[in-house]
Amino acid sequence: MAPGGGSSRQKSCNACVKNKRRCDKRTPACGNCARKRYTCIYGGQANIKSCDNSADVPMTLDSLACPSTAPCGASYMNDSGLSASLDADMGIPPAPIFEIDDTFESFLNSMPRSGFGDIQEQSDRLRQDAQVASTPTSKALSRQDYSKMLPICDNYEPWQLGDPSTGIAYAMSTFKNLHVTFAQNSSTIYLHRRLHVNDTPRWILQAFSVCVLYVNQTEATRALVLKVLHENVNDLRETANGTALSLREKLARVHAMVIYQTIRMFDGDISLGQQAENDVPLLEAWNNELGNIRDNLDDFAELDLGGIRNKPPESWERWLLAESVRRTYLISSALKNFWEVLKGRPNANYIGIWRYIHRWTLSKHLWDAADPLEFSRAWKEKPMWIISGFSLEEFLKAGTGDDVDDFALVFLTLYFGVNEMKMFCYETSGRILT
Repeated sequence: MAPGGGSSRQKSCNACVKNKRRCDKRTPACGNCARKRYTCIYGGQANIKSCDNSADVPMTLDSLACPSTAPCGASYMNDSGLSASLDADMGIPPAPIFEIDDTFESFLNSMPRSGFGDIQEQSDRLRQDAQVASTPTSKALSRQDYSKMLPICDNYEPWQLGDPSTGIAYAMSTFKNLHVTFAQNSSTIYLHRRLHVNDTPRWILQAFSVCVLYVNQTEATRALVLKVLHENVNDLRETANGTALSLREKLARVHAMVIYQTIRMFDGDISLGQQAENDVPLLEAWNNELGNIRDNLDDFAELDLGGIRNKPPESWERWLLAESVRRTYLISSALKNFWEVLKGRPNANYIGIWRYIHRWTLSKHLWDAADPLEFSRAWKEKPMWIISGFSLEEFLKAGTGDDVDDFALVFLTLYFGVNEMKMFCYETSGRILT
């Protein structure tokens, strides 16, 4: 009998058979699967996605639960590592709404492509802090895996918001300035400046207008600015709360709602705060949809840098869309958890979506690339890391401050500390963080 309960002549686990690796046949997970954070299944049984969900996960304000009808972060990948849900309607002719089925591959192959694939002494203390608990598999991530971040939630005291060296104050500053960054740069740490350049969704235009007005409000204009905010939030609720939307539209509505939420949550007005509270479940539901259809980079999980370089995206635009989805999902989830901490409602025994493995790309060189050629050269020549489950050991072996984009900086700072990251960036690259 195989460890999974079914009879089979196969002794090694499915992953080791598929990858032609020697399996040590340990249970519940062999050594290879434990290191790669795979679900270890024996006897040819069907595999389970690393970010699956159960039907009885509660939809509460304490957790960001995934719908029971689909696995959170389930990836529908093609050979280039891009999600099948990417309609690539950013700079590429719009694709029709479609459902993923067996015909998807032919559909994807029929899409226009701008393939660039043819273009051909450090902080020891910080590096020591990167040690994590035993490598998790499937749903094995626990509070111990986030031991560096937990004090921000578990030990929160209101006075810490006044100390800029604390993680909670850093998180507050990050969220409070999202709308300012958007107004000044038409981008945020999770929304790439080139993402909505062509055929900008009206929800993004409305959110941008609100940000510009809000940042430049005066005592005389505040009432009118808040009226514009209120009207645009209502319009977003009424027009975006549907299912027949493309991925880009689903992403745009989350972008807009995150902006509106951060303005209302941290404005200081009680009524605005209550309005934001009322919309937490809506943003949670919309973000869940992104989690269900994003490309979670499962095909890149076991690749070294050389392997990653050999699997370039089909185009710069498609990578921007895919990476923006990954980052937006994490930021929206983090905002919800941060709000719960401030409201005094953290659940110490339930870590919600953070018990699953989430992946994103750490590379300032890729994220800050100005055009397809610069992106192609960065993919071939510059450092990059696929961060899986916030495991940062590989980055800390060779990474420097110059490799860290603003999104990565947020999570690295929350993980290691404000002063520690300042020291790391300065010692490894001379970069001075303000």
